Amino acid sequence: MGWWWAPLMLVLAPWLPGNPGVQAGRHGLWQWVALASWLPGVHSCLLCFGPSIQKARLCRDITGAPPTDPRHQHCLDALVQAAVQLASVSVGSGQYEALEEIIMDALHFLEKQKDKKPLEVSLQEAVNVIWMKLSQLEEAPACVPPCGYQPAARVFQCATCRLVDCQFPLDCPVQDVWTSADEAITLHCNVPFVTPPDLPVTWMFAKDLHTQDLALFEELQGSVEGPLSLTLQDPTPGTIACRLGVPSEPLARKYFYLNVSRGSVEAEQILQAQFRAVLRWPRDRTPLHHVALLGLEVALGSMALVLLLV
Repeated sequence: MGWWWAPLMLVLAPWLPGNPGVQAGRHGLWQWVALASWLPGVHSCLLCFGPSIQKARLCRDITGAPPTDPRHQHCLDALVQAAVQLASVSVGSGQYEALEEIIMDALHFLEKQKDKKPLEVSLQEAVNVIWMKLSQLEEAPACVPPCGYQPAARVFQCATCRLVDCQFPLDCPVQDVWTSADEAITLHCNVPFVTPPDLPVTWMFAKDLHTQDLALFEELQGSVEGPLSLTLQDPTPGTIACRLGVPSEPLARKYFYLNVSRGSVEAEQILQAQFRAVLRWPRDRTPLHHVALLGLEVALGSMALVLLLV
């Protein structure tokens, strides 16, 4: 038994034996609407908006027939088929009210055309007008991978009568950053999608760790250079994280792992230490490498003297 069994039972309940609440032949269209919007494969874009009582009047007013009449059922079938044509419609969340107005105008148009044209003709004209008006709406921006909550890209789907968000995680992949200990580096918490102005930015640091576990981070204080930038004068190995937005409703979290090279600095420090050691050498003592050179010079001088005597 499928997931749609519960709404089906709600719709069929008035027909069950022993139910005294509804008289035969007096079932409202809202029950058919509920069934049409829950049965598998049925798209209900035309039935997403407006009060149930208005939808309940629609087929009754168009056909002038009770729900048990075949003409009434034919009207319901025609509505469902017309809704299927609009199954692919989706608009940005900011256009939700405009879409609602378009659909409600189409339903009013059907009521006005009930005695003038066949139902199928009026329905097709209404659908054509809907498509024409939809083409004039501003499109929602596309979701930009790979991460972040993108409210501007949220869309309303006619096929489900629901608002749908981008299916991306808040946490962005960790970026490897290569630098040296004596080199300043600037990190940016910008994202490639539209965000509200003046969003707060929080910077955090997990020393010596390559991680996205927020429990391991400590918040950095007093290091924000600009609204979306952080400059480090003495980089330390570890993961820098930035949270874009307030803690309760973040839009994105970015991570930077600092690969800090110390080779050049250490070599320079060794040379400086050797130079300082030479400067501090006692005057009555000769460094070891100088003694070796002096011994070599004495040996070469003795060999030259022997050759001259021979």
